[in-house]
Amino acid sequence: MRFFDEKFRNNKSRYIIQSALGGLAVVAALLLFDVVHHPAIIASFGASTLVAFAMPHHKISGPRYLIGGYVIGVAVGASIHYLTVFPVELYLIQVLMHVLAGGAAVGLAIFLMSVTNTEHAPAAGIALGFVINDWTFHTIIMILAGIIVISTIQKILKSWMIDLV
Repeated sequence: MRFFDEKFRNNKSRYIIQSALGGLAVVAALLLFDVVHHPAIIASFGASTLVAFAMPHHKISGPRYLIGGYVIGVAVGASIHYLTVFPVELYLIQVLMHVLAGGAAVGLAIFLMSVTNTEHAPAAGIALGFVINDWTFHTIIMILAGIIVISTIQKILKSWMIDLV
């Protein structure tokens, strides 16, 4: 069993540079956010950046999947969030509603991403994040702008990058 990927030996600089570029793309996207107040929602950017920068030539790293998945994740999460906002006096019922709504958001996001061919696993996390976190319409705009930034940087650099995985 090898500890390092066999391709790493011949492509060390690519691994280092692509990883650093992925980190810089996240920095560019995070500059749009209040990272203290939206950690669960924006955590998906790290996973999306892995897809975009470690697998740039896989179809799932294309704009259709990155941006399309986020559009669906945000739309589903925001919609289902509204099912949990009416006042409930019993804390346990409120918690149960959030749990059920979170599961429904992820399930519906998976379904819609699958039927529209926009599957992007981190975007299912966005759907869940919208159910369990507070957010505003500004958050929606910033998330979509952030994933567009990541996708655009990846698209610009794609011809130079290699698949690391």
